[in-house]
Amino acid sequence: MKVVPKWFPDLRQFVPHFATKESPQIPIACKIQSYQEYELGYRKLAITLGRASSKPAPRELELLRLLIDRRTNPVGSLGVPDCLFMTAFVSIIRPRRMIEIGTGSGFSSALLACAIDPRRTDSCTPCVDTLDAHATYFGDRELPVGFEVPRLISEFPRAVRVHAPRESDYIQNLAFPNELDMAFIDANHQHPCPLLDLLRLVPYVRSGGWILLHDIRLGTLVEESRKNGVPVAYEPVFGAEWLFDEWPWTKIDGGNIGAIQLPMERKAIWGPVRRLMKRPFEVCEQSYRRLRDEVSEAARTLD
Repeated sequence: MKVVPKWFPDLRQFVPHFATKESPQIPIACKIQSYQEYELGYRKLAITLGRASSKPAPRELELLRLLIDRRTNPVGSLGVPDCLFMTAFVSIIRPRRMIEIGTGSGFSSALLACAIDPRRTDSCTPCVDTLDAHATYFGDRELPVGFEVPRLISEFPRAVRVHAPRESDYIQNLAFPNELDMAFIDANHQHPCPLLDLLRLVPYVRSGGWILLHDIRLGTLVEESRKNGVPVAYEPVFGAEWLFDEWPWTKIDGGNIGAIQLPMERKAIWGPVRRLMKRPFEVCEQSYRRLRDEVSEAARTLD
């Protein structure tokens, strides 16, 4: 049985009164379900992001197909619609570099590198820094985290730097405040871990910047599968789903992947933080106190 943890006592003195008045917004749907829909989906997403003149880079979709064909389909890898949405989003925003939390096999790291600069004019410069809390891949402990990167992008493997084992607090060593246009979270989905990762990223993403979240429907999908009699080997977890649903500012729904836009005033994030921390923790009870303290510490940087 899940236990709702008590909120740490000093939170209210840090929460602006106005922050509690926001309510979740309805997400903008921009799903891209197939390769055939990519051009149309790209155009719709570009208009949504206020960049109607954006166009896919030469061979962008071709390179994505090649990357997907090269992968070994490891556990936890992104589905094709997720890949299409992520590629289009990064292609439109055109960030100089990105930070990813949750490396896994390294497939998404390689995808991000290709989407940022498909032509790779500077093959020696890293454009993706990816962190993982573990040194080995969760799907096969004999393999190191990021094991797919050298094979997937053998032409420019140094475009991705893997930092493992590292928690998201290591971001302070990788970026300057307000440096990033966007980032990607796809690590531990148990609440409140995605929230903690987000709070640690926020100081390094500019106001109005974007954070991509994977598995924003994971909990619901697992529950629906079980209701329909389809056996699922793992428990439903809602950390990323609750974070996406609770976000009171602009957000874009790509299916099981989504994007949330940071507000101009970072302190406003205290509202959803407070509401989310009232939800049941999905981690082991022994971690409650540590995570409450870490969320509190990370949230103080919003002032």
